[in-house]
Amino acid sequence: MKLKNYTEEEYSQWDAFVRNSANGTFMQERNFLNYHPAGRFNDCSLLVYDSHDKLLAVIPAAQQRAGEKTVFSSYPGASHGGIVIHRKFKTNNAMTLIPLLIKHCQDNGFKQIEIKLVPRIYHCRNCDELDFALRYYGFYASSTELATALHLLDDTRSAAGENAQRNIRKAAKLGVYIKESQEFKEYWDILSNNLQARHQAHPTHTLEEIYVLKDRYPQGIKLFAAYYEEKIIGGVLIFLLNNRVINCFYIAHDEKYQQLRPLNLLFYELINWGRKKGYHYLDWGISTENKGKYVNKGLFRFKEGFGGRGVLRETYRYDLN
Repeated sequence: MKLKNYTEEEYSQWDAFVRNSANGTFMQERNFLNYHPAGRFNDCSLLVYDSHDKLLAVIPAAQQRAGEKTVFSSYPGASHGGIVIHRKFKTNNAMTLIPLLIKHCQDNGFKQIEIKLVPRIYHCRNCDELDFALRYYGFYASSTELATALHLLDDTRSAAGENAQRNIRKAAKLGVYIKESQEFKEYWDILSNNLQARHQAHPTHTLEEIYVLKDRYPQGIKLFAAYYEEKIIGGVLIFLLNNRVINCFYIAHDEKYQQLRPLNLLFYELINWGRKKGYHYLDWGISTENKGKYVNKGLFRFKEGFGGRGVLRETYRYDLN
């Protein structure tokens, strides 16, 4: 087995590999990662080949700083990076790869390694040999966050609780309706105002960046919106990261219409849409903050009210001498 630093010459090979991997999403594709302006991140991604020069894995990564330490880190421009592996990747491969990665980072002056694994619900094959090998060789969980996901194929009936169902009926009765929308600018105004009022924060992406990503993934990024009297009053921007999971990347509603309960009806319709399309999970994302140190109980109640349950998002760390 050998490691090779990524160059643009491997762009097409890398993306084809991720699309056919055991645990990849489009967040690990170069087509996604390269939307960031040149120079924003110091790329140090790796390709992993076997002795016959067959590609076994790719590791999207960038150099980060943690105080005085130089860190080999899962790509900071994505929710998760991890180690994306071939569908026939086995335990012996994992046990060989991790020591090689440690040595590579030592030889290149890194003082720390951080790997943020792809959550299990996105895997089309079991991949826990990676977790085992990381722990076996001394990696530890530096942070643990908790997301909420609904298993769409578990039951074709609604998993929503009584309160959620009551709010779904209320929204529909009051005239709220749901449709796929192209009103990204109007939605972004709602989202930005929402984040500013609640958290004094801004969306991770600019609207211009979303337009770029939508152009790169025209069928992979969609806006489902709630309308009232022909006016957009809320929505969810979804990333269809692979053919298994609907990822709810941004969720927001206009506070002036909160009493209409637009998000309840929106998720009811999105769940039904996902089931019809054959997706396995609806991923609402994390409801923890500050790397898992704060639990937003209200958000968990809302998501679990639809039948969602917890999915761990773990970041592994290794300290080099």
